[in-house]
This record gives sequence, structure tokens and C-alpha cells, in this order.
Amino acid sequence: MLNYLRNKIINKRAKPFFAPKDKKYISNKFSHLNLEYKNYGNKNPTKFFYIIRRTPGAGFFSNLNFVIHNLWICDQLKMIPVIDMVNYKTIYNCRVKINGSLNVWDYYFKPVSKFSLKEVYSSQNVILCDNRTSKKGFYNENSKSEFKSFNGFNFLEKHHRKIFKKYIHIKKNILNDANNFVKNKFKNHKVLGIHFRGSDQKNAGYHFYPPTEKQMLNATNKLLKKFKFSKIYLCTEDDDYLKFYKKHFNKILLFSNSPRTTQKIDLFHERGNRHRYKIGLGNLTDMLILSKTNHLLYAPSNIPEAAIFYSNKKKFPKSYISNGMSGNIFISQFSFNIKKKIPSYLGGFKDNLI
Repeated sequence: MLNYLRNKIINKRAKPFFAPKDKKYISNKFSHLNLEYKNYGNKNPTKFFYIIRRTPGAGFFSNLNFVIHNLWICDQLKMIPVIDMVNYKTIYNCRVKINGSLNVWDYYFKPVSKFSLKEVYSSQNVILCDNRTSKKGFYNENSKSEFKSFNGFNFLEKHHRKIFKKYIHIKKNILNDANNFVKNKFKNHKVLGIHFRGSDQKNAGYHFYPPTEKQMLNATNKLLKKFKFSKIYLCTEDDDYLKFYKKHFNKILLFSNSPRTTQKIDLFHERGNRHRYKIGLGNLTDMLILSKTNHLLYAPSNIPEAAIFYSNKKKFPKSYISNGMSGNIFISQFSFNIKKKIPSYLGGFKDNLI
């Protein structure tokens, strides 16, 4: 029933000019994927286009991870990639054009090929990528497929780095802003980069539990004392976490102007036509800046892991706090607050720094 409703929503959002009934597998290697073959017109009869679509998608770097993996699949099939985040909307889509486009990909990145969506949707051979993103969407025999990489940036390998370098180019103005921040604020300083998610993750199902304020304080003090950092760069969407760090480390604290929220207010609650763009911009800018720090402190999350991936260092000095995974959506509504208050020997969080 859920798959039926999801497909109805997807088809309503991105209805083609016409959709022939025929589907065919393009390669035995990817026969377990739902690659849909479409004929949208008579243009480019000798070319095969591979449309990367993910709807409704998830967080910024979860979506980017999905794109990287599908670019690799596209490369293996020797097709032409095109990213469609207009017809297949994500949570970052704005009501107005950003940088002259309604395509979320164009907000932050250069196109991955020279072909426009208008031309592709008038072409003869078009493949729509599989919209599924995790092993839960597959039969057991496919659980060890290429989709393992959707679990996080820490699973990406050398061939993904090559794909990133080949296709993904961040807009120059975004790179310049991040580089200028590092140049002006990091000069002559040894910087500890910190990333902690909070807000909705405190009661999100099937996510890593965020750290507590006590865990963050102990870990930060331990690293400052051991490595003599002179600055902290903090990345968090949680306004309460930012206030906490200002209280304890205000003299050495650096942070960006990314949108923030609390557990009571959804981060994506509309605050203007460009708000969702600003959330993605903040995520990307924070990642770029974190990649330039001397050491990373974090709880498992895509932003710091993407920063490590992007830095391309063989060994990125890092420490992290792992509180384990939350349960289902019902258990997670109260489990964080309980585990936060009880001692570790009764199932509470341990004060471990890895």
C-alpha cells in the first residue's frame, strides 16, 4: 500500500509526455535495480540518457551520496547523466528560482552534462534510475549490492572519489565564501572542528542518538587539553547546542550563519522563499569548512563524514561519540530523554570518546 501511494505521488510530480509500457534491463550487472526505460520523443536516437531522481529524498548529503552512487552506475553503463530535482522534488526545493533555476542541483553545483532536461525529455532513449536508497528496499539476496554505499559517506570508496572528481563541481561562489572564511578565521590557529546534530534527531527513529551536553563538554575539554587547539569551529543545526558552546567556549568559538532550529520547531518550516536553499547552502558550506580543520569531533552523521571524504586526506585526525542507534519511531519518541538521565550501567549513555 505504501509503495502504491509513493508511486502515485511520484507519477503525479513528474508525468512524462507519454510513457510506453515497455521496460527493459540495460545490464545484467544491475538487473536487480528498477531501471525504467522511457521513450519521450525522437531526439538523440543514438544516445542513452540516465536520469538521476530521488524523491522526496532526505538530508543534503544523503541526497549527494545517492547522486554519487548513481553517477557511478551511469558511468558503468556508459550513458549520459542528467540530474532532475525539478520534476522529482526534494525537501530543498524552493518556490522561486535560485541561480536562475528551479532544479535543486543547480542551486549548488554545475550540471553533470551539457544536456538540458528539456532536451532529455524529448529524447528517444531515457533511463530513470532506481528511486530506492537502502537495503530495506531490496530482497535479501540483493542486500550485498552496490546499495551498501547509501548507508553513509564513510562507505564510499576509491571509485566513488573518481566519480566525484569527474562529475561534481561545486559553484565557485560557494567555494570562495568557504575558502575566505578559512583564510580569515583559521590563520595562525590550530582548529578543532565539531559537528553535532540535535533538534529532531533526539527523537528520530532508526538514527544514531545525538550526544548529550555532558558528553560534548567532556569530549571537547579532553581534546582541547590534549592537542592544544586555539579555535573551535562548530557546526550544528541545533540552536540550543550553539548556545551551550557559546556559554562554555565563547572566546575561541567560530561558527557560520547557517539556519538553526530547536527540537520544537522543524528546521524546514518555511521562513521565506529561499529558506530551504539556505539550509542546503549552510550544510555545504559547513562541510567545506570542516574539511579544513585540524581534527574532527562528531557523532555519526553525513556532514562530518562528507568533510572527511572531501578532504581526500589519507588519515584525517578524528574523534567521535557513538551512542548507538535509536529504535523504531515509537520507542525513539522518549528513549533519548530516558537514556540521557539514567546511569550507563542501567542502559544510559556512556562517556566514551573513540
